[in-house]
Amino acid sequence: MALMAAVVTGAVVLAFCIPLSLFVRSVAYDRAIDGADLQARTLAAELVTVTAQATVLRLTQRANVAARSTPAAVYLADGHVVGAPGHLPQTVPAIVRAGRTATIATVQGGRDIWEPVRGRSAAVAVVVNVPPDLLTKGVAWEWTLLFGGGALLVLIAIALADWLGRTIVRPISDLEDVTHRLRDGDMERRIVPAGPYEVAEVGQAVNELADQINRLLANARLAGADLGHRLRTPLTAFRLDIEAITDPSVRAPLAKDLESLEAAVNRLIRETREPPRLSGHADLAGALRDRMAFWTLLARSQRRRFEVAAPSRRVEVGLDKDDLEAVIDAVLSNIFAHTPEETGFRVEVRQSSPSSRTWALVVEDEGMATSAEPPSSEPGRNAGTGLGLDIVRRSAERAGGTTEIGRSGGGGFRVELTLPEWTPPPTQESAN
Repeated sequence: MALMAAVVTGAVVLAFCIPLSLFVRSVAYDRAIDGADLQARTLAAELVTVTAQATVLRLTQRANVAARSTPAAVYLADGHVVGAPGHLPQTVPAIVRAGRTATIATVQGGRDIWEPVRGRSAAVAVVVNVPPDLLTKGVAWEWTLLFGGGALLVLIAIALADWLGRTIVRPISDLEDVTHRLRDGDMERRIVPAGPYEVAEVGQAVNELADQINRLLANARLAGADLGHRLRTPLTAFRLDIEAITDPSVRAPLAKDLESLEAAVNRLIRETREPPRLSGHADLAGALRDRMAFWTLLARSQRRRFEVAAPSRRVEVGLDKDDLEAVIDAVLSNIFAHTPEETGFRVEVRQSSPSSRTWALVVEDEGMATSAEPPSSEPGRNAGTGLGLDIVRRSAERAGGTTEIGRSGGGGFRVELTLPEWTPPPTQESAN
């Protein structure tokens, strides 16, 4: 807006100042010429009846004293020149001898105003010299005022446009900052509506939207916590049933599984009651080895062939250990829940390419496809809630990765989770 104001105002100022500057110069020129012409006519009128050269000399000297900036000279009939400047010609121009007034440019850049003397006089013609500086007297100062005023007008227009632009841009910048913070999870951030009416309305709408999101999240957390509490009733009954088992070899594994289930329910209640938090980082390869220690027992009991491939070094990704284990469990439980027993599977953690810093978790089974199209949002080939793969997809997006769901080479179900390798943020000392 400031640039536009500068261009438009500058163009308008130039459109007015250039003609006005030419007009000022023309006025100064005409003023000098008209003054000299009046001086020449006045002196010529005084000399019409003068026949004595002494009187001509006296009148000429008096005229030069009265107008020092435009000296006058008189050409006498005998060829002499009274009070003549050095640049005057030796003879009177023919056009003046013919009885006509003339304005002739001089070598120095000035003007000579010629006026013939009529009647029986000792003088033939009067010439008044206008020096070059008199032709442009006051023009420079007038131009300075004119263009200086125009430049001041341009500066004022720029300042006003900048102020007006800031009143619009600053609220928009604040609104942008607040929306980015809301996007990053800072749900308590609000904006003070300011600026033009439309911008203030958008700011108020963003505040109301954030309040509505907070209410929805609070309701969701309460609903999740209520669900967790509802689960505790059957868990309690399940514990009583386990304690009723007399065989220690059967009761111990069931009690351990029940403790894991109760820990997961408690974590669900705790997390649903807390505001959303940013994920940390954990070892993807280590999380896979830990979870496979649990799933291996179930796979062997169902006579499933399986293959696990993971690098021996740590593979840090932008998800904490609980989230990583939830992702691995969601994908593996999909295989156990929706494929027949003795169906093999393969789990691999590999680098996407030798030079990249991206890692892929690939899980695929050896089941047979039941349709030509790979499943998209279902957790398996049969009907399900769809929450498993939704957890996988949202976790990948939160860590800056992607999820691909399709078919394996043998027609089974295949999930590939791509995650960028986590890098620690620069500290203040390293930044300095």
